[in-house]
Amino acid sequence: MAKSIILITIILLACLWPSIVSADTHKVGMLFSSQDYLGAKGVWCRLGQRLTIPDRYVTEIGYLVWRVGNPTGNVTLAVYNATTDEPIVEVVWGDASLLNELPGNADNVTKVVLEEPIRINGDVRLFVEYHGGDEQNYCIAGYWTEDKITGEWYTNYFHYKWWHDIGELEEGSYYYAWIDEEDLKKDFEMPAWIIAPVGLMICGVWFLVSRRQIKKNHEKS
Repeated sequence: MAKSIILITIILLACLWPSIVSADTHKVGMLFSSQDYLGAKGVWCRLGQRLTIPDRYVTEIGYLVWRVGNPTGNVTLAVYNATTDEPIVEVVWGDASLLNELPGNADNVTKVVLEEPIRINGDVRLFVEYHGGDEQNYCIAGYWTEDKITGEWYTNYFHYKWWHDIGELEEGSYYYAWIDEEDLKKDFEMPAWIIAPVGLMICGVWFLVSRRQIKKNHEKS
C-alpha cells in the first residue's frame, strides 16, 4: 500500500511539474531570404545580428544555420556585449555534422536552451560561430536582405579578427526567447493548491510506513 501511494505521489508530481516550471515565453526571430558561407569556405567565422535586448531574462538563443555535405567541428551560439566585445553567454551547440541540411526554414532554427535565464540589457551581438569545413563540406547561415527592423542589423566577423557591421540594409537570422521577471519568480514558487495535496500524500506515506514498521517490531518482540 505504501509503495502504491509513493508511486502515485511521484506520478502526480511529474504531471504537475510542467505547470510549476512553465512561464509565458516570448520568442523573437528573423526569417531569411539569402545565405552566407560560415567557416573555412568563406571569409566569415561568425554571422549574427547586432541588436538591443531591453532588460529581458533570456532563456534560449539560436540562429538559422545549415550544413552542406558533412562538415565537422563545433558550432557555437553566443551573445556578446557589442561595446566591450565580451561574452555574456557562449554555448557549444554541437558538431556541424548534426545540423539540418539545406533547404532550411525558420522552424529548424538551431538553438540552445540556457541552463538558467540570463538577464541581458543593452547593445549586443547574437551570433553563430563555426571555423571548420572545406570546399565540399561547409556551413551556411541565413540573413534577411532588407531593413526589417530599424536599429538592428546584420553583423559578420572576419577570420582575421574583426567585426564588420553591414548596417541597416540587412538583418541576421537570429533567434532568442525570453520570460518576464514576474514569470521568473513564479517559476520558483509552488502554488498552495499543489503544496497542500502533495504534502498530505507525503505525510500519509510516512504515517503508513511508520505504522508498518512499528507493527513489524512488535511482532518480532
